[in-house]
Amino acid sequence: MPCGWSGPAGPRKRCRGSEGGSCPAPAAIAGFARAARDASAPLILVRPSGAADEKGPEEARDDAAFADAAFRIAGDLPFFGPLALLKEPPRAGSAVPDSERIQREVESGFTGVSLAAADTQEDARNAALTASAVCQMELGLEIVPLGGARAAAELARQLRSRGAPPSAVRITGMEDDAESLSAELGDIALSTATESVALELPRRRLRQLVASGPFLRALQKAVAQETWDVLQAWADEKGATLDQSAARHQRLLRDLPPDAQERLEALCCFEALELFRRAGACGTSARLIAAVAALHQGDD
Repeated sequence: MPCGWSGPAGPRKRCRGSEGGSCPAPAAIAGFARAARDASAPLILVRPSGAADEKGPEEARDDAAFADAAFRIAGDLPFFGPLALLKEPPRAGSAVPDSERIQREVESGFTGVSLAAADTQEDARNAALTASAVCQMELGLEIVPLGGARAAAELARQLRSRGAPPSAVRITGMEDDAESLSAELGDIALSTATESVALELPRRRLRQLVASGPFLRALQKAVAQETWDVLQAWADEKGATLDQSAARHQRLLRDLPPDAQERLEALCCFEALELFRRAGACGTSARLIAAVAALHQGDD
């Protein structure tokens, strides 16, 4: 919702009806975690990447601070349900090679990473080289295809044939093709960022919703207009989204006045509970934990 819930049924497995969203502010993380605890729902917290020219130590420090805050807050609540941290790919390419970027994100503590790629042989080869290291660590790997439904299916097939199958493929805007893609891709989960389909996730064969709307609605109500204007101005200047701007201004949101942080936490909790309800995620943690246990029966 940037936060929400998601359901990896294991490091490389996702359950139906999972949701997530971006949460660059600790108060927002606390609100979403509290909602997931109260709803007995799995939780995915998503951090958008900065704009394409963002690189280097500042982004890395913010990644590490995000992961540290998420695990600390989950422990303090406490929240004992399934928890995953996902880093979104840069939406307009990156100044950092994917292999270097993803290695840095894994070291920061993310349990899932994303790649944006086309279905050309060259892009598939490069994506597979990067993805193979993620697969070996049994971390979540979401592919964001740069093309239509056929491109999404072809890219997933090429990665699987190269030994680097993704755990999820993002099909935002292609939800009408979800049923045929699900039949074609088998156990690879389909995800979307279209919040309006929350009520239709099972019918459309969608297993994961990554929605920024709940966080942004809560943030706009919680902060002063001057703070919102700063986020909007940076997004306009960089050609970025508001959730990317919030991620870029993570430290600004971390240092909000106490009353604004309290409002943000409460509003994020409300927004997340409502989305969990609409998407049918309440009470699904136990089923997900049982699925993970079944996958690892007999493991030492």
